[in-house]
Amino acid sequence: MGQPQGSPSYPAPAGARSDRAPRPDPLAAALLLIAGAIGIWQLLLPWRTIPDTGGIATDAGSTGAVSTTGWQLYRFLRAIPEPTTDIRVATIAVLGVAVAGGGLILLGLTMMMTINHRPVALAALLLSLLSIAAAGWLLIRVRTVFDLGLVGFLGQAQLGWYLFLAAGLLGVIGSWKALSTG
Repeated sequence: MGQPQGSPSYPAPAGARSDRAPRPDPLAAALLLIAGAIGIWQLLLPWRTIPDTGGIATDAGSTGAVSTTGWQLYRFLRAIPEPTTDIRVATIAVLGVAVAGGGLILLGLTMMMTINHRPVALAALLLSLLSIAAAGWLLIRVRTVFDLGLVGFLGQAQLGWYLFLAAGLLGVIGSWKALSTG
């Protein structure tokens, strides 16, 4: 039986009906793909420059410097006998951001499919937040892990370290974009 005669008809609330078909979200896909690539590249690029105090002077009175990549840092932390809890968590954090980067790449590729993106975006948001937590934890515990203060460490930091910090932030932006547009 419908509405009584003469009563006005109101449209259904915007959230109650779904007349929009799912479509690809190229901007969210691009952001997640870049965040994932950054998360993986941080392992391959130099993290910090360590002064080589035992080296031979290359120029007039200056000594060389050694650059360490994220993978070398992971291998070094892994090789420490009887590591503390901080060292174990740092080891997991360095490798975890790279694994989360691989996941963000896969989830970014699914943003190009015509499916509901909200569940995929929630998974991407979880991976991104875990990456941010790993980077934040390493920032807080930099003195314990690297035996160097934060300012001193940032003076030695290179591109890999900054990519390590940025991977999760860019992933949050991409997943938030996918969540907001559905």
